[in-house]
Amino acid sequence: METNNEKLGYLRSCMDRRYVHEARTVFEKMTGLGVTEYWHESYPGGSALPTDETGERYASEHGVSVWGWAAHGSGCGGQPGVSDEEIGKRLAEVVSEKKKMYSGDHYKIFSTELRTTIEKVE
Repeated sequence: METNNEKLGYLRSCMDRRYVHEARTVFEKMTGLGVTEYWHESYPGGSALPTDETGERYASEHGVSVWGWAAHGSGCGGQPGVSDEEIGKRLAEVVSEKKKMYSGDHYKIFSTELRTTIEKVE
């Protein structure tokens, strides 16, 4: 396995099987991280909902400098009945808060059945 040994990352996504692989793929491509260079946690609702912060604190304490925060629309089981627009808004709010909590580069990832977008949050 190829690693760059310079940086570590953390990715939180929804556990929906339709989007986990895509979230990982775009995160790795955008950041240059290899599959063993970041921690990945998934929860219903992804990063658009508050959840246990144990994993992200652990990652922070172990030198993470690249953060990925993912959620999806197109019928999120962790957020039943919530529109894609509202989930995107919730995701943006969470990313803004996480950026205040953890130093480094932060990426917002949002998927629907039509596409996945990833953007670095400045």
